[in-house]
Amino acid sequence: MKKSLLPVFIALCSLTSILGQDADVSKNSNESGENAVKTVIPPDYVSPMKGNLDPEFMRSLFLSPDQIQAVKKSNSLWFNNYRVGFYVRPRFDSKENFDFNKTTDDYSSYAAQTTQVWFVADPSPYFSLKVTIQDSRVWGGEQNSGVGDNRYALTTGVSRNYSATPVTSGNSTDIREAFIMLKKSDKLPVNIQIGRQVYSYGDLKVLGPLNWLYNGFAFDGVRIMYNSKYFSSHLFGTVLSEQHSAPGGLNTANGRTNGSIDDAYFTGTYNTIKPFDLFHIDIYGFGLHKKWILNTNPVTTQDRLRQRDDLLTGGFRITNRTAGNKLPAGNSWDWTVESAWQTGFNGERVNASWDVLNQEYAGQRIHTERKMYDARFFSAETGYEFFKKLRLGVGYTYASGDPNRSDSKVGTWSPLFPQIAGSLPYWNIMNGQSTIVGFQNVKTYSIRAKYRTDNFGSFLFTAYDTLKAKSQDSWYSVIGTTVANGSDENFSNNRYSTTNKWGKRLFYQYDLTWIYEYAEFLSIWSGVSYIQAQDSIKNVRNDPQSADLTKRYTFDPKAVYFYLMVSAAL
Repeated sequence: MKKSLLPVFIALCSLTSILGQDADVSKNSNESGENAVKTVIPPDYVSPMKGNLDPEFMRSLFLSPDQIQAVKKSNSLWFNNYRVGFYVRPRFDSKENFDFNKTTDDYSSYAAQTTQVWFVADPSPYFSLKVTIQDSRVWGGEQNSGVGDNRYALTTGVSRNYSATPVTSGNSTDIREAFIMLKKSDKLPVNIQIGRQVYSYGDLKVLGPLNWLYNGFAFDGVRIMYNSKYFSSHLFGTVLSEQHSAPGGLNTANGRTNGSIDDAYFTGTYNTIKPFDLFHIDIYGFGLHKKWILNTNPVTTQDRLRQRDDLLTGGFRITNRTAGNKLPAGNSWDWTVESAWQTGFNGERVNASWDVLNQEYAGQRIHTERKMYDARFFSAETGYEFFKKLRLGVGYTYASGDPNRSDSKVGTWSPLFPQIAGSLPYWNIMNGQSTIVGFQNVKTYSIRAKYRTDNFGSFLFTAYDTLKAKSQDSWYSVIGTTVANGSDENFSNNRYSTTNKWGKRLFYQYDLTWIYEYAEFLSIWSGVSYIQAQDSIKNVRNDPQSADLTKRYTFDPKAVYFYLMVSAAL
């Protein structure tokens, strides 16, 4: 049994054991097959989710706090024990000068849209299911640019045009969710969710659905969920990449034969201790497991770029937001502290750090060692609400950097998956709505203000001071890649480098967001970000010693981001 499959195997064995016990009970009973069916789907059953939709069935939606409650409590689209839902979210985005280089034309703007039709079936006290069909596309992105004037006409088929040859499209229509939930009952002591599902935990800083983007995340796997008044525990195992195809032409797009990675798995547990209403304690552990990484141009099938990669993340979160991630009624002061660590080996081998003699044989170093993850994450925030309208708060976020990326320690925090937008009701609690920087090699100080008016919606203002955790490390984008030539850095921490003084600060950022509840099921969002680059970026844009003339006196410190969005759900 492959080590990375063990959590999935345990989950499936638990499911088999539990269902097997129930099967024995059914076998020993004197019920006929017809009566057994009636027991599973009682004719007089009324779904308890009518007017109180389970949050697990709303994870793929990006809505304002008031919309969440409206969709949750709505009875209008329930038909007996079956619910139909609709979600449409068009958004216009505009970005200018995100490379802080006045010699490049990097302005971009586009409108894109996420559309969902979803179905919930809850016909029984023993099981329910959900299917979500999601379409994500850029407006005007479906046309073929090489078919004369006809290219501007819309077509009835995705990726089709007036040309004889079908055109590959970047737009996506897919199944975002498709899961069965076996519910806790007299037949089962826990909930078990099987299929494609969305995970959302804590403040979404470590694991969330990424609904701010147009596609979002979903996982294929099994999750066992236990919930009680004082304790809840979730255990899951998912398949991220499968290298083997299934029979009947059901082929995988992954694996070495397709130029992709082989088997990869994501496993974990998230537990909440609820001793008091005053605060809750979350304790979690996640594992991201990848089979050995094939070389880009392999000589043999065993030619490996890296051995297997196991990233292990563990942490805790303590908060007094104990009412669905909001403060209980009557409270005004909120606070949250979260911290996590990473370990494991990434599959690379480097020269042994303890071999000070640099011993070699046939031109190769004799002693090597495995490269190990050794990173940290920390977040703290607090705020106070005055008169149920004005909230003032401060925050601090730290994601470790690596002073020497050539040694045997991976000191840069590695996000499991890109995280962009924070959890509501405070919305932009991440590193800025512009998404210009991610949670890697960064520490951010922020001040925040939110004011809710009676007739004109809510206004949120946030100011960020964003610095590098380690000056020698890179500036990382929100998707986890280094911003090439974006800031000063030193890969191997060479003290004799020509750049013997590195900048610490990346930029100041100021966000203004407006959220307007236009109607019960519809909200309008708009935001603008102003970013002003600082010394770490300025040093590479105004480098008089650079042999590359494009890096001399090209610094433009101002960048702007704007968006306008409508979010509608029924």
